Amino acid sequence: MRVLLVILDGLGDRPWPALDDRTPLEAAATPTLDALAARGATGVLHSLGRGRAPGSELAHFVLFGYPEAWYPGRAVFEAAGCGVTLSHDEVVFRVLFSAVREQPDGTLVLEKHFAETDDDTCRALAALIAEFEHGGFEMRLTFTGDRQGILHVRGPGVSEEVTDCDPFFPERPIAAVRPLARAGDPRSAALTADAVTAYLRHAYATLSTHPLNADTDRRADFPLLKWTGRARELPSFSARTGMRGAIVASSTLFEGIAATLGMSYRHLPYASDWTDDMRARIAAAAGAFAEGADFVHVHTKAPDEAGHRKDPALKRDVIAALDAGLGELGELADEGTLVVVTGDHGTPSGTGLIHSGDAPPILIAGPGVLTDDVAAFSERACARGVLGHLDGADLMPTLLNLRGTVRYLGAKLSAEVGLHWPEEYERFTV
Repeated sequence: MRVLLVILDGLGDRPWPALDDRTPLEAAATPTLDALAARGATGVLHSLGRGRAPGSELAHFVLFGYPEAWYPGRAVFEAAGCGVTLSHDEVVFRVLFSAVREQPDGTLVLEKHFAETDDDTCRALAALIAEFEHGGFEMRLTFTGDRQGILHVRGPGVSEEVTDCDPFFPERPIAAVRPLARAGDPRSAALTADAVTAYLRHAYATLSTHPLNADTDRRADFPLLKWTGRARELPSFSARTGMRGAIVASSTLFEGIAATLGMSYRHLPYASDWTDDMRARIAAAAGAFAEGADFVHVHTKAPDEAGHRKDPALKRDVIAALDAGLGELGELADEGTLVVVTGDHGTPSGTGLIHSGDAPPILIAGPGVLTDDVAAFSERACARGVLGHLDGADLMPTLLNLRGTVRYLGAKLSAEVGLHWPEEYERFTV
């Protein structure tokens, strides 16, 4: 049985007075999703457990069947998506070229998260701070385009257990890079933090005085660092689940997840109309199935971006437009595909939170699904469904169980013990 997982990024939300105390999803016209909910099993999904507010990369990693403890850090996925090769003896950060303002006490305040400059200028600035050494640590910056890069840090005992410096919001101070309070190796973490701090001071001193930053409105004078990670050995998606996986998405992040987990990737630039865009994504998923995929993940960031605009009515309208583009899902379920629709986290459209622990609804429709009496796809309606409150770590076993390929936990037929009953394993010989 094929599996189609549609993630409406940031779908979860809260009731707002502007929508008559309904969530954007409750207020949206969603006849397609309502019909699928009525013929399927429903519930709400806590990707990392109740109340936790993950980034999309960690939520998807867990939803794809990997333990949270195996998470390598988002910078690893971002690097892979940019074609940057990593080694296991280095730590990497995602770099955003930003504009800052120096205060009398020497602290820096974020003015523009993404500098308003062109990539050619940004690339030239990146070359000025491409290499640096401090205390036995070597730092190398790889510029990847779109005012971003990857910082590689190497040295004896280099540690990923250090803080970010990105405050995310303008007019907030840049954070100091410090070792995590409960780092496994406190000394290595402290030395790594000291080296990265020296690099940032060098970078600011170099960039803030350079003629390329003479235009104060377009300056890029500070490399914000975040999403620390280290490459690690991970079983492929196929080895973990027994399915050939594919991703249909529009960002470096998901290209990197696909590359890291051995999944195929189809890149679709976003269309100007959300309905047309969703139709194109479902069509691309059908193409991936035709090429041999057993599992296809379709991703859209539209609800998340609307939630970040902090306008509940806008998010309502975006959801309605996406629903109009999902008309093929019912037919796919009729033809034997297990169709799953949910979100990865909440993006509340009326608070200052970046993401939230508000659980999005989930529906599963297709052969063998135990249906319930829920007839609407929304947070409140689906909370009454037969799936109940589903943890993210339970999603992939649930899908494999419905597919008929989940592993019998008493059996170990292969050295890579995954979630599925393996079709291929080493055979005994005499």
